[in-house]
Amino acid sequence: MTVTNRHDLTPFLQNMGKTTEEQLRINQAAMQLLKKWLEEEVSEEDSIQRQKYCESFKQIVDNERLPGQKLYSQE
Repeated sequence: MTVTNRHDLTPFLQNMGKTTEEQLRINQAAMQLLKKWLEEEVSEEDSIQRQKYCESFKQIVDNERLPGQKLYSQE
């Protein structure tokens, strides 16, 4: 199926605003959460733990994808 118009996807994109202003309004909660995360002070130990978790997540995602369609590795 080839999508020729973004409105063809409207039934599947329930959180998509019709205008830029509406999309910004819809995204306020997510934007506040991201702002909080950016301002958060993380200890070095927590940072290392998060890095390990992220690497593990990437490996799991790539293991579920076909060869040539990996997102994080060069395979």
